Amino acid sequence: MHAKRIGMKRLMFTVMAVGLLMACGGGSTDTMRRLQQAEDVVEEHPDSAAGLLSQVVTTGMTEEETALYGLLWTMAEYKKANYSINDSLISRSIDYYDRHGDKWHRASAYYYRGGVKRHMMKNVPEAIKDYKTAEGLAEGLDDWQLKSKIDEQLAFTNYFSQNVVLTLEYSQKFLRDARMLNDSSMVVRAHQMVASSYEQLDEKDSAFVYLLRGLQWIDGADERTRSNMMAAVADMYQQQKDLQRAEQYLTDEVLSRSLNKTGTLTLADIRMAQGRMDEAESLLKNALQEMKQAMYQMLVCSHLAQLYEKRGDYERAYAMRLRHDEISDSLVKANDSQRMAQWQQQYDEERQAKEFYRRTSWMLGLIIALAVVVALSIAVGTWWHRRKVRRLSFRLDEDARRISELRTKIELLEKSGAENGQEIARLKEELESRMERISGTLLIGTQMYSQLQQCQCIAEATAKEQQCLVDYFAQLRPKRWQEWERKYSGLSTAQYIFLIMQDDLHYDDEAIAAALNVKRTSVRSMRSRIKGRER
Repeated sequence: MHAKRIGMKRLMFTVMAVGLLMACGGGSTDTMRRLQQAEDVVEEHPDSAAGLLSQVVTTGMTEEETALYGLLWTMAEYKKANYSINDSLISRSIDYYDRHGDKWHRASAYYYRGGVKRHMMKNVPEAIKDYKTAEGLAEGLDDWQLKSKIDEQLAFTNYFSQNVVLTLEYSQKFLRDARMLNDSSMVVRAHQMVASSYEQLDEKDSAFVYLLRGLQWIDGADERTRSNMMAAVADMYQQQKDLQRAEQYLTDEVLSRSLNKTGTLTLADIRMAQGRMDEAESLLKNALQEMKQAMYQMLVCSHLAQLYEKRGDYERAYAMRLRHDEISDSLVKANDSQRMAQWQQQYDEERQAKEFYRRTSWMLGLIIALAVVVALSIAVGTWWHRRKVRRLSFRLDEDARRISELRTKIELLEKSGAENGQEIARLKEELESRMERISGTLLIGTQMYSQLQQCQCIAEATAKEQQCLVDYFAQLRPKRWQEWERKYSGLSTAQYIFLIMQDDLHYDDEAIAAALNVKRTSVRSMRSRIKGRER
């Protein structure tokens, strides 16, 4: 009878909970769940993310869901190299994140809109503006992956805008990011970019030093990066007139895989130096047909002009020089390189000035206000924590006292006869309820904390079990709990559990992801959201 009554209560509670969930918008919950799943896989598996996003019902989404959908959709299509997308959807995401978003989502949104403008819309100046905004936002984040992507694209965009000094600056920043990430392919690519910048500045010794340093990492690089580096080293040896060593680096694999056929141009230079002009001309003409980017067409035109001059065919050499200048003028006009260089410098100066003013203008008032707030926070936090501890202790003591009374009454009633059966059942039900409350607060919390200490996954834990863990930790580490309550505002149960693993158990991102059964990108995203809750 007793078990049946409890079962009916649980069934009624479940029905009420489901009804409440549907009334509050279960569809929105499902939408956010799919968006979070897409966010977990979009970096490494954009096709899978696109599939998840295609299942999202976009009508009726909240403003936050619409912004996240726009960011994830743009990321997935950009990584799939879908050249038909535009910036309208990601621009709406930026509008929301500028008003409500954290720095990570804002920086990511600006970065991918910059990518759309550069690759899909061929608008390099506007792409630089978005990349610069993303750069400023990413400075305060502990996400070197995002920083590396921004710095690399700023290096490339300044290269195509023919801003050599800024290309070198961002190539060196990209090299710093690559070393922080300890990514061999990235480190090799960064060394090559720095070397290329020095070569454009006619500092060939520095360029050669960076190429040799990059070769030290080449064993861990992917095939494409390795081929590009080998082609660059071959080009440097060719410029030093060491043709034999240069040709040793130009294997068939390098010539077929090197980025933008740099190896082909180097081989053409070698053939010219060897007097094999027909072979060199054939290589260069093929390269001119294959290379579609203006910068590389300029290089081929310059090489062909040199070849024709060596042959004494000055008319064709002049035609190639003229074509080279036409392409160069069109690039300068399209990218407005001088204006963009000045704009970037002015942007950095204004940002630094605003940052300095922000830090100094209200310094005295901030110190006074901070002292008052800290004092009040300590006082209120201490009072609230003690009140919470007293309430919990009082409840536990009251439960223990009542349990003893109930047991005594039950024994007396059982001795007095069967006519007291209903009263006995009622008292037993209250007794079980009291005992369950004690075990739910302490025992379950202890078990959950023990699971975390043993690096076990708690992804399947119920909301009640998670709350028991948080309540138990508040009693176990009162000082740390008070510190969190002073530092953060309005954290959820899941976010407190994240802090337990990060600050108390000192787990790294991989261990936290394993405990919660999520991707490492979700760990970074949650850390960013918690940081946004700082007072």
